Formats: sequence, C-alpha cells, structure tokens
Amino acid sequence: MTDYALNDRGSLEIITENFYDTEIMRVFGGLSFGKLRTWTGNAALVPEPDNPFDPHTVSVRIGSNKIGHLAQQDAQRYWPYLARVIASGYTPVAPLKLEATVLRQDGQAEVDAAARLSIAAPDLLFPLNTPPTHAAVLPQGPSIKVLDEQEFADYLHGVIPPSGEGRVMLTLETNKVRNHHGQTLDIVDVLYERRQVGRLSTQMSEQFIPIIDHAFQRDRLTAVWGTIRGSAFEVSMTLQAARPEDIPAEWFERLPNDVPELLPPADSHPVPDAYVPAEADRSRNAKKWRKGLAVSPAAGGAERAPHDDDVSAQRSSAGPGTGALGRVHVAVWVLLVLTVALGAAGVVFLGIEPLVTALCFIVAVATGFMAVYLFRMSTGAVRR
Repeated sequence: MTDYALNDRGSLEIITENFYDTEIMRVFGGLSFGKLRTWTGNAALVPEPDNPFDPHTVSVRIGSNKIGHLAQQDAQRYWPYLARVIASGYTPVAPLKLEATVLRQDGQAEVDAAARLSIAAPDLLFPLNTPPTHAAVLPQGPSIKVLDEQEFADYLHGVIPPSGEGRVMLTLETNKVRNHHGQTLDIVDVLYERRQVGRLSTQMSEQFIPIIDHAFQRDRLTAVWGTIRGSAFEVSMTLQAARPEDIPAEWFERLPNDVPELLPPADSHPVPDAYVPAEADRSRNAKKWRKGLAVSPAAGGAERAPHDDDVSAQRSSAGPGTGALGRVHVAVWVLLVLTVALGAAGVVFLGIEPLVTALCFIVAVATGFMAVYLFRMSTGAVRR
C-alpha cells in the first residue's frame, strides 16, 4: 500500500523489548559490542487485531522487521486514527529514530535499544482540510513563520478549530510584488484552499522558489504542512517544511503526494489481520522473556554481537536455566552450613537453655530438609 505520512509534530517513545533483538540487528546488519549505532527513517505503524498475545497491539516496523510496539495506553489512543488510514487503503508512517548497541550483562551480551517516533497527538494527525490532489507534498521540517496573516484574519477565524489549534495543508505559489522602493520582487504566497492567507519573507521565498518552479514545470503544485492557532481576537500561522538542502534527491524525482484524502471520520473502521511473528514470538509464550547473546571475539580481538544464525545455536548449546541452576547450588550449600551451625549451637546450649536448644534443633532440621529438597530438584533439572 502507499504510505500516508502522519503529522510528525510530536514525540512518542516506543517499546523495544528484548524479543525484538534479532529484528533490530537485521536493521543494522549486525551490531558491534559497545558501539552505539543510529537509524533514522520512516517506520510503519501496524495494528494487529489477530495478535495472539494482545489483540490491541500496534507494532512498529522498518520494512519487514518488527522492532517494537506502542505502549498499551498509546495503542488505544492511536488505534482509531490508524484504522482510518488503513481502511482508506494506505499505510500510516512516521519518522523514527532507532539507537542500538550491545552491552555486557552478567557475562553475556545483550542488545540495548531505544526508539522514538516523531508523531503528533492523535487529534492532530490529520489536516483540517482536504489535501490538494495535484500537488507534491514537501517533507516536514522546522517551523517557518507565515507573514501578514492578520490581513486575512476574517477568513482564517473560520478555519481555526474549537480547540484553538489545528493542522492544515497549504500550497505555495510564486507571485511578483512591488516593494516600497519600487522594486519588483518574487515572493511566495501561502494559500489555504486556493485562497491566499499570507506570504513568506523575501529570504524564505528565495529558498523555496526553485522548488516551486521545479514542481510547476511538472504540472504539480507545491504543498506543505501548516499549523494554525488563534482565538476570536488573534490568529497566527506557521508552515513546517524541510529546507531545500534537507530535501532528498528522491523527492525531486518522484514529487510524492503522501498525504492523500482519507475516508470520512467514523466511530470505527475495519482493520485487517496483520500479525507477523517476530523471531522470538515463534518460541515464547504469553510471558515475555529476556534473551542473552553470548559474546564472541571478532577479528582483531574486538567483541561483537552474534548474527541471527548464531542466536539459536547459542541457546540450544547453553541449555535452559544454566544460570538458575548455579544459584540453586549456592543456596543448597548455604542451607547446609546453616544447618550445621544451628546443630552446633543446640549442642552448646544443651542442658543450659532447654528452650534455645529445642529451637536450634527444630530450625536445623527444617533447613536440612530444605537443602535436600533443593538438591534433588536441581539434579532432576540437569537430567532433563
């Protein structure tokens, strides 16, 4: 499906638990021990009504790699809005920053990752107006002040939503104006629904005119995300667009319109099954687990995280619960020492303090039985 670029004026942390380690390593093509790496780009937000562990899951995917999911409360807030995009035939995407490295944990190496989406609050995800059809939408970027919007306040007051803030789609067009010195300048006019609502400064106009001309020569308008704020007494407008030097070359080739018109809002929209198991989902139960990755020296003595093919082999060779068994053996020895100490104390107080003697022997018998029980349980686990 075609991507739908959600409003990115916000930030949301996503959950990258350890059972996503394999997919995260695939995104980076492997991770080096102790070296932080960063990936940035668009990630898809995919509701999974057929997820066997939680039917309200919203997964976050980079290509085919599921690298995390929204927190439960965030999934509930965003689900209806994502469902509207999907029911309209598009894939909701938002910019993602993923950072990952490999750290040593208890003698093992473990992927440590953090990810954050650039995404607005649910009620600000979509523009108030219908996006222009024959337009190339610029990537979102830093805010740029729209000038002279007060001249069009009467019209804009009818655009401002009851909340006092909304997102809009604006178009940019080049126009010639005469300044107070009598000079004719090329200025970029800002339009809402094909009606002028402001203009850019001379400096900003110089930067965007080549982009506008490039799109116009290919029969496309130039559209941008904007924000309108105000009340009955004032109004202000900004647009959010990447600077020319930050626009990728691919944009000039494709001239994408990644904010197409959606189905009208409704109480609910159908969401198709979309669950795809992560590598760890294939062998886990509903209880989440933490996985360790054995550290192996790389060429030149550097340590690195193993590749995907090494993970399953390390798990099978290590055996289940190896570290847990070691802790049980320590507990057995502690209980045995405590049993002997209590028995010796009971002998010392024998005939002197009958009550203390009885208490020492009772506790010694209890700790002794506990030591025997734990020893039998640990030896049974080893045989299995």
